[in-house]
Amino acid sequence: MTPPSTPRRHRTQRTVPAPWDDPEVLRRHSPRRRARHATRESAPSPLDLRLGPAALGAWAAAFWAVGLEGEQSWVPAALAAAVAAVAAIPLAVAASRFHPPRHRYDPRPGAGAADGSAIGSPAASLLALVLTVVAVLIVTASGSWARAQDPLTRAAQQERTVTLTGTVTRSPRATATAKRTTVLSGLSVDTVDGSPSRLSATVLGDADWLEIPMGTPVRVQARLRPADPGSGEAAVIGAGATVSVMGPARGVLGLVAGLRDGLADAVGREPTADEPGPTGAAVSWPPGARALVPGVALGDDHALPAQVRDDMRTVSMTHLTAVSGEHVAIVMGLALSALGILPRWVRAAAGALVLAGLVVLVRPDGSVLRAAAMGVVMLLGVGAGRRSASLPALCAGVIVLLLLDPWQARDYGFALSVVATAGILLGSAPLAAVLSRHLPRPLAAGVALPLVAQLACAPVLVLLRPVVGIWSVPANVLAAPPVPVATVCGILAALVAPLWPQAATVIAWPATASCAWLALVAHRFAQLPGASLAWPGQAGGALALAAAEAAVIGGVYWWGRRRAHRPRRHGRL
Repeated sequence: MTPPSTPRRHRTQRTVPAPWDDPEVLRRHSPRRRARHATRESAPSPLDLRLGPAALGAWAAAFWAVGLEGEQSWVPAALAAAVAAVAAIPLAVAASRFHPPRHRYDPRPGAGAADGSAIGSPAASLLALVLTVVAVLIVTASGSWARAQDPLTRAAQQERTVTLTGTVTRSPRATATAKRTTVLSGLSVDTVDGSPSRLSATVLGDADWLEIPMGTPVRVQARLRPADPGSGEAAVIGAGATVSVMGPARGVLGLVAGLRDGLADAVGREPTADEPGPTGAAVSWPPGARALVPGVALGDDHALPAQVRDDMRTVSMTHLTAVSGEHVAIVMGLALSALGILPRWVRAAAGALVLAGLVVLVRPDGSVLRAAAMGVVMLLGVGAGRRSASLPALCAGVIVLLLLDPWQARDYGFALSVVATAGILLGSAPLAAVLSRHLPRPLAAGVALPLVAQLACAPVLVLLRPVVGIWSVPANVLAAPPVPVATVCGILAALVAPLWPQAATVIAWPATASCAWLALVAHRFAQLPGASLAWPGQAGGALALAAAEAAVIGGVYWWGRRRAHRPRRHGRL
């Protein structure tokens, strides 16, 4: 029989904690590296690249098809679509025979056949690629046929003088050269010598166009010349054209022009050297700060001084005045956060209305449409209650936009927007994780985002301007913090200006201060040595720069892997 004192002795021993049970002892004696890995975030989800080949195939097909010249340019595109449709038949048969198993283990005969008879997913992937290419080629062929029959295209090919009626679609912007000053604008053509037209023309005109706001109906008598192959416009209106205004600005473009003018009035004009600011206070903003507010908030950079424009182009900051995914993310994030207590389908519907208003406000160009299409796909995910997938949304947006307008395949703005977004989605998180070993996490994320965007856009930028710069990443890192303030305050000021101009002036002040910082950063970094280094142009220069970037990234990755494995080998020995 057990003595009664024994249980007491055991209970007393159990109440005395062991040293390794003390959390403070464990924290003090545990290696710091192990503690960091124990508290790191969960592993990222795998990349969903199923729509990637279809998006790339659609882009390549549209790029080739819209570049065909001649009145019968639609014929090769139609023949290519027919050949691709025939090739899709065996792929459809192979894909229909595939029945994926419900579980990881499939006991059915032939499931693990060595001859590959049970593999059907590659056929389905190829089928999606081919069908996407067929759809893009059919849309491009029909669009090329319609463009060839349009009277604007025929008049431009004949280079004859015609009388046009239409609506100005861009705010006129003056570009000065050593010989003359050219005003850049756009015209949506309604009639050509009385015949209806549905195309548009690029205006490279005289000073007569400078005072014509966006949305104004005009009558133009000019000698046309054809646009470059693959251009979204069908004709070019050069100097010497006679233009007459037929009425005030109207429609959606007229409303947008009024909002832009209200924002410009709220911000104020650029003061001269002997004048104070428009409010009477001696606020000395950097040159171009006031004109930069409509550019950052609404994408309206027509009044931006040439020197500020050159500085921003030198340090790759022109994306700030091209409304794209960053602006859509800021506005949509605020809107959805404010509606967080409502049902998800209400938030999705409200987000769609906000997105449509933003697209109308900033004009639907290539980058805006790409960001809007991506936002629509994500709003569908919000309405369905599913997690949004950014990379599939980007690929779906590219396909949809090319189906709506295949001529965007050769637009530099569209290309820069897509490659920058893809680079951020693929490379920003891994690079931020690497940099976080040596930098604080917010700073690492702030450095990683402009770095991967610059690396992705550099080969395309070389096609536009054969130079590279070494100060683009530091300039964009310093310019990033005030961009949300300038965007939100600028949009709010533009919306409030027609109703309450005094309040709009107050709201626009933070946007002006933010843009003053942007202008100062662009100017300072553009003056540094190495800000603009010559590089070979054309496709060869772009490929050489892409190869150099790939070699540097591969070398850094190899060096990092070798350094990471070296301590383990010594520890095992």
